[in-house]
Amino acid sequence: MGIKFNFKNTVLGLLCAWSITSCGSGETEQFQAIGINTGSASGKYNNTDPTAGLPKIGAALAQPLDDDFEAIRFLQRATFGPRLQDITDLTESGYADWIESQLQMPATFMLPVTRQRAEPRWLEHVNSWFKLSVNAPDQLRQRVAYALSQFFVVSGTGELGGEPAALANYYDILIANSFGNYRDLVEQVSLSPVMGNYLSMKGNQKPDVENNIRPDENYARELLQLFSIGLVKLNIDGSVQLDSDGIPLPTYDQETVEGFAHVFTGWHFNNVDDWNYPKNEDWFSPMQAYQEHHDTNAKTLLNGKKIPAGQSAEKDMQDALDNIFNHPNVGPFFSTHLIKQLVTSNPSADYVARVARIFNADSSGVRGNIAAVATAILTDPEALNGFADDPENFGKLKEPLVRLVSLWRGFEGNPDHPEFEYAWISNRLAQAPLQSPSVFNFFAADFSQPGDIRDNGLLSPEFQIHNESSMVSITSALLAHSIWRNTMSDTNPSYAPVNISALASMDGDVEAQFTYLSKLTLSKPMSSGLRKQALQLLDARANSNAQLRAEELLFLFISSPEAAVQR
Repeated sequence: MGIKFNFKNTVLGLLCAWSITSCGSGETEQFQAIGINTGSASGKYNNTDPTAGLPKIGAALAQPLDDDFEAIRFLQRATFGPRLQDITDLTESGYADWIESQLQMPATFMLPVTRQRAEPRWLEHVNSWFKLSVNAPDQLRQRVAYALSQFFVVSGTGELGGEPAALANYYDILIANSFGNYRDLVEQVSLSPVMGNYLSMKGNQKPDVENNIRPDENYARELLQLFSIGLVKLNIDGSVQLDSDGIPLPTYDQETVEGFAHVFTGWHFNNVDDWNYPKNEDWFSPMQAYQEHHDTNAKTLLNGKKIPAGQSAEKDMQDALDNIFNHPNVGPFFSTHLIKQLVTSNPSADYVARVARIFNADSSGVRGNIAAVATAILTDPEALNGFADDPENFGKLKEPLVRLVSLWRGFEGNPDHPEFEYAWISNRLAQAPLQSPSVFNFFAADFSQPGDIRDNGLLSPEFQIHNESSMVSITSALLAHSIWRNTMSDTNPSYAPVNISALASMDGDVEAQFTYLSKLTLSKPMSSGLRKQALQLLDARANSNAQLRAEELLFLFISSPEAAVQR
């Protein structure tokens, strides 16, 4: 009998090798964003009711849950981390009521938070993101928006870092459309001046041979490759279509890229005063079409679709985005991204196909309903039963950002102090919101860690940003925000991002402490190895006070490989 590959143990082994800790055996105010257009220009796709067209949720999913850890695993996927009350509420209500409540909840936007400071600091959007992610009640919307930010990537690592309000406004587009329609979202992304700046569509001009001007292909290429259909043709289950020689079939060629590049000419800031050197930069309104700079020649798009000559920039844009939206790749390509972001790095082909079919047509026959797609992802049998069916190989590595936000959520973190700033995050955690090093995101969706994971044909995207150095810095950051900053809280309350009073009050009741910590940091009850370490720690700190024991016990849990894996 062959030895079954154990994905979980391989991940834990790699984390143990890198971790500086040893491994054992075995209600905020609801804001209304400024400058967000929540509907498409045509009004054709906009969903006013996010619960419309949802996939049918079986009666069993409307029943109370039998196990707290079922609720915990679900909340680790659907939110930035569970709080004790969240676990209780979900356990009592069941999945269906929880999802419907979240879908109906008003959106909490980032721009008003960023503008709370008269003059936002460099990268102020990072500070605002933490405040929303930790405290916003519309957690499902915020979690989906974060997943979308790693699909429709822009970054403040360059000149956009000096435009924190603009970046916050871009993120609000993702928040506003998290339960909307993909077609609306891709249009608003395309017309965002932030995206226009990042991928050089803003100011893109029609051909001018005399002045050696050709349309910029940057946005056209990334829209096709990264934001919609990918490089190769896919089946509904995400598998690659091959020709008779076993070669993947490409989705587009250079002529297609050029066609879209010519479509995306003639757009700039709203009411721009100077095409080449604008002084009135409107970062909050959708870009405006300037017909004199638009190429009105015929263009070739996907699957040989022809745009006739003589059309306006607006009409060309609508036709081009419709052409992309209706390509059969969008369903499996987009669905696979969200599944990997929210649930598991290695979804089965059947899981992808089920979700992609919901993208293609929700229960009302509407294509591109993101709320329906998210619901399908979270309530799919593989999502709900994957851990039970294959507990050793199901799940994913948590992103460093998610680990930190989960810590702050579970232990009543306070990221709201006006003088606290998080610009250090990208250096310590190897990622920060809207701070990707390139348009290809922090890590590639198809990355596979060398060794057993790659040898067994599995993917581990988040491992791409993990190495010996980043593991130390990530662990140190968790240490700083569980012990050091807490110890400093007596003299500076702004440095108290976690509240361990409840944990300290349980001092002497070891089982109560272990249960409490397991619920807020792990995906299942603690292993025998972690229990052994925790008991050894408590024994070694027998002469310390309750506060110190609680601090070090919390750090042991949150820095453990068990806490780094989402199952």
